[in-house]
Amino acid sequence: MPPEAVPESFARVLDLATALWLGFIGACIGSFLNVVAYRMPRGMSVVWKPSHCPRCGHDIRARDNIPVLGWLILRGKCRDCGERISPRYAIVEAAMGAAFFVLAYAEVFTGAGNLPGQLTQRSGAWETVWNPDWALIQLYAYHGLLLSILMTLALIDQDRQRVPWSIIALATVAVAVCTLAWPYCHPERTRNIRVKQWKAPLDALFGAAWAASPWIVWAGVRWFRGQGDAFARGFNALAAGAIVGAFLGLRPAVRITVAWLMIAGITTLAMRKSQRRWSSLLTLWLLTLLHLVFWDEFAHLFSW
Repeated sequence: MPPEAVPESFARVLDLATALWLGFIGACIGSFLNVVAYRMPRGMSVVWKPSHCPRCGHDIRARDNIPVLGWLILRGKCRDCGERISPRYAIVEAAMGAAFFVLAYAEVFTGAGNLPGQLTQRSGAWETVWNPDWALIQLYAYHGLLLSILMTLALIDQDRQRVPWSIIALATVAVAVCTLAWPYCHPERTRNIRVKQWKAPLDALFGAAWAASPWIVWAGVRWFRGQGDAFARGFNALAAGAIVGAFLGLRPAVRITVAWLMIAGITTLAMRKSQRRWSSLLTLWLLTLLHLVFWDEFAHLFSW
């Protein structure tokens, strides 16, 4: 059926059904990220042993492992021993599901209308997903990978663990491959580079350097003052910022980093008074999602 022959009412229902399907995939990814964030810093395999209760050791049944719903059905307790299951698992699954759902409407169904410049004239789930526009799907997967990596880093940092080098290596390889193969993943790439095929890779490099620079300066100042643990304390933030900058490029990195530093400072002071912990990387994840959804608007407001 040609796109113009699809009734508008059917197109809207198909958009919603497709977005819910993509949101469910995002929630499943969130469930896996919970496992990765817990096991990788502790040197445990994320593949060989199924999800299980840390108290009684029983494997979690398939029907109880449905994202969000499984936690609600169990009322936040292990079916076998009654051990409390942290609501964090369901919150992460819901957050990732919501991110994939929103990004589907903002990016896929608009033909990347959220980005500066027009990637394609196609729009709606029927034209972009079910009659695949592969460039658009690749872009969506690229941004979904960024949000997934960033959520993993945020969860690890929330647990006061250090980000494993293997995750940083994965992000580096992904950026290197995607910027060379899909330069449209960097729609605001620098205009000063004359060699076209190097515009996106260099934009990724500049973005990573910018986003990492505040934490490098902070660590240098602390080291100069004799506080030798500065690099270790700021490593997670440095890695996360560099990954965001590499994935999105210099201009987005500037906008996100400035907002991140401002909000992170306020949040840190508020959490200090309440004696609670909120990882600044969670703030970075939220700001990155917000920038992806409203990228074009931010580019018109704050650009150079």
